[in-house]
Amino acid sequence: MKLIPLSAFLLSAPIAFAQQITNVTVTPSPLHACELMTFHVMGTAPPGMSFNFINSANTETSINMVIEAAGPGSGSSSFNNPVPGGPFGEGEYTLSVSLQYNGTITSTWNGNLTVLPPVLPDVGEANSIAVCPNDAPFSMTSRLNGTPDAGGIWLNPQLQTVPGGIFVPGVSPPGGYQYYFNIPPPCEAEYQSLVITYNPNSSAGTSTTATLCTEPGAPAVQLFPLLGGSPNTGGTWSGPGTSGVFTPGVSQPGQYVYTVPGIPPCADPTATLTVIGTTGTDAGTGSPAIFCFDDEAANLNNYVTGEPNSGVWYAPDGSGIALYNDPVNVAAYGEGVYAYVVDAAPCPADTAYVTVTLDGPPCTLGIAAHVRPTGRLEVMPNPASGHVIVEIERAHAGRAGTIIFSDVNGQVVLRQALGSAGTTIRQSVDISSLPPGAYIIELEGGEHGLARRLMVR
Repeated sequence: MKLIPLSAFLLSAPIAFAQQITNVTVTPSPLHACELMTFHVMGTAPPGMSFNFINSANTETSINMVIEAAGPGSGSSSFNNPVPGGPFGEGEYTLSVSLQYNGTITSTWNGNLTVLPPVLPDVGEANSIAVCPNDAPFSMTSRLNGTPDAGGIWLNPQLQTVPGGIFVPGVSPPGGYQYYFNIPPPCEAEYQSLVITYNPNSSAGTSTTATLCTEPGAPAVQLFPLLGGSPNTGGTWSGPGTSGVFTPGVSQPGQYVYTVPGIPPCADPTATLTVIGTTGTDAGTGSPAIFCFDDEAANLNNYVTGEPNSGVWYAPDGSGIALYNDPVNVAAYGEGVYAYVVDAAPCPADTAYVTVTLDGPPCTLGIAAHVRPTGRLEVMPNPASGHVIVEIERAHAGRAGTIIFSDVNGQVVLRQALGSAGTTIRQSVDISSLPPGAYIIELEGGEHGLARRLMVR
């Protein structure tokens, strides 16, 4: 006698007084071979009892289950517990279900189970078809011969699952496709094949989307290179325009359809280029600017209105030197026309211009920025925010003195007493109270005045 492998199922449900099984039913009913099924075990047991483990030992003609239960017992209540089982092969079985309570068999129910022949799904009959690369997608089940049941699984020639069993011409690979159903043992799955080949046809490429500039005066764009795939030349265009050229300011955005002659029996292939229009970006309007001859931190964006923050500054010699609001060393790059260029792809870049003139020495911009040769005053970092370090070297020691900060109008906006009276002084100064802008730092309290320009961010 051949034994079917042992299986066990963990359950949890109340059982009842007298630890007795009174009936066992089966669903579905009638039961067919290779179907998953459920035993419904009914009886009485004390409240609070529980099914802990189910042992199943089956042969080709018998089904034997032992249900283990444990716990104290008093009173009586009924139970009806589902126990998963199967699938079983076709045939007649004797059924024995025992209740083992605290290690002792207290009740055994005996009966018979008839398992009818399996009801297997129909996978249809094999077929071979030829399709055109530009045909509409179709269900491969509909192309099998016979009367196949729906709901099966399709595998492509690489044995990968095909979602929904849908063949997409021009995308899905040709070759042998297999159709089957997952069927539990002891039944075996049946496979059916559908061989698909492609009829030769020309190609219009693949559909794509392109964003093009609609600003009048922007360069015209050929549409053909924007198609995907490998389109054949010599086709025609339809849609908002038929020339195959998108002319900004004239052509309209929309769906441009490219069509090439097909090879019978295939239809003319088409591909759609969806054009999305966009306008350029305004770089703003520049104005002339005058800076001190030794300004190393000029903010040129203060002289442009309406500009976005995505531009790049170019020096008069054409070299890229700074991003938006970055300090520019105009003392090094010199006078001339500075360009703020904003990329607006696919439209041409737009530019705002600032003509820079350097003043001095000495400066006459309402800010005195000349440094006397009898000492040195440095400020770090520059530009700065929050705090700066001021370093001073003097020819002679003297009074400690005071550092003063003046704005562009010459008004003193901050004073800081020095903590040393020596020839070399290094001191941190809190400038968090100063709004962004240009300032002059000067040393008072000595025979020789020192000054340095500071840009506060």
